[in-house]
Amino acid sequence: MPLLVLNSNTTLTPSQKNELATRLADITESVLRKRRQVIVVRFDGGDPGDRWYSDGVIDPATVTIFELSILITTGTNTEQEKADWIAQAWSVVTGVLGACTHANYISVREIDGTDWGYNGLTQDQRKAQAI
Repeated sequence: MPLLVLNSNTTLTPSQKNELATRLADITESVLRKRRQVIVVRFDGGDPGDRWYSDGVIDPATVTIFELSILITTGTNTEQEKADWIAQAWSVVTGVLGACTHANYISVREIDGTDWGYNGLTQDQRKAQAI
């Protein structure tokens, strides 16, 4: 049940969003072993220049800056899997958006299974029902 959020100063085209959503879901399914049916990708941003700063100055719209995060349940992946996912996600995003010369961040955020869920059940409740 991962939730991915990509924030960027770049306005993405529908085809870029489709490619990013598909490829990020692919690596999330293969590297982190998540079920594709519950992978959600959300795109935020696309307001060039007025919210993105690097080195204390606003960056022009011609410079791509992004932040990608994924929420997963604590303890469901190894450190190596998370590192591999970050590396592959970097390749996917920069492959679609182009060279990213500023600091761009990718994070894996783990949440306890009692603290999140979907369709009205926590992850721990889902796990208990599967037993």
